Amino acid sequence: MLVLAEVYQRVGGSYSELGLKLFGPWASRTITVSILLAQLGFCSAYTIFVATNARDLWNSITQCRYNFSPTFWVALQLLAYIPLAWVRKIKQFAPFALAANVFIMAGLGYVLTFDVAHIASHGVAEIVQYNPLRFPLLIGTAVFAFEGVTLVIPVIDSMTHKDRFPAVLSTSLGVCIVVFIAIGSLSYLALGDTVETVILLNLPKAAPTYLVQLFYTLAIMFSVPLQLFPAVRILESALFPRSGKGNPMVKWQKNGVRALVVCLIACIAIFGADQLDNFIAIIGALACTPLSFIFPAALHYRISQGHPWTRFKDLFLGLLGCIIMVYVTYIGIMSWGVAAPTVDRCPASPLL
Repeated sequence: MLVLAEVYQRVGGSYSELGLKLFGPWASRTITVSILLAQLGFCSAYTIFVATNARDLWNSITQCRYNFSPTFWVALQLLAYIPLAWVRKIKQFAPFALAANVFIMAGLGYVLTFDVAHIASHGVAEIVQYNPLRFPLLIGTAVFAFEGVTLVIPVIDSMTHKDRFPAVLSTSLGVCIVVFIAIGSLSYLALGDTVETVILLNLPKAAPTYLVQLFYTLAIMFSVPLQLFPAVRILESALFPRSGKGNPMVKWQKNGVRALVVCLIACIAIFGADQLDNFIAIIGALACTPLSFIFPAALHYRISQGHPWTRFKDLFLGLLGCIIMVYVTYIGIMSWGVAAPTVDRCPASPLL
């Protein structure tokens, strides 16, 4: 991210425009396609999370009297996502983003409290220090977790004091890393191999847990339109050279495309609903790795005329990204369906 920021400050332009200026149209198109795939992947993963969490919450409250399939819970989200996809100005999502942050912080606090209390009362669970078969999926998941690389340039561009960006970014990511490691490590120490991909499914069934599940579900739902926004803007710019302002026909054609994109995301989510960990790892490796490692390194190498160590760093970063992209994607595909499915509180056949 810091490498990408340096390229932007020296060359200027959006992520795709940097590729255009330094390598030509093919690089610009490649970066644009990668951003599109990554954003669609994020939205699909979030849709799976919401469906899994909402289904578990519903079945816990109704005691499985009305058991609906994961497909139903994915399709139900279309009622919210399609209208939200029609929003034209990203600033209108600001209240949703603020609410999502509050809900997520409350949920993380509850999970950490549960982990510490569980370890204090039951001790450390039986754990495996290193799992060679599943370890590559961690790499893809870690890259997925830092999905904000596409926001580096917009954030710098919006700052009054752009020279402070490296400090702001380093501090922010430092906090994120501490939270990620704390949640992952403590949850595994508390629950061992019984831990679910969605940790909320392991929490005791009580009113506070239901409330956290509800808030976390809403938080992720509020995040989906923000992740979808760059993807629909890219598609619209490619499909519609004319603006929809003052032209209802063009506007509703764009709305139709946005609705189709949301339906595509739902279809992808249905396909990967039972393999969320593999799905996230594949998206992280295939879509996020080029944006996070390969493209920034290539762009920086193009403008680098300094010390050989700097050029070596760029080459190493790019090569590492290529290895991660190919190897982790391969492992994710080959291990698809091997992991145990998400816990189901209602073993009977679903209604829909």
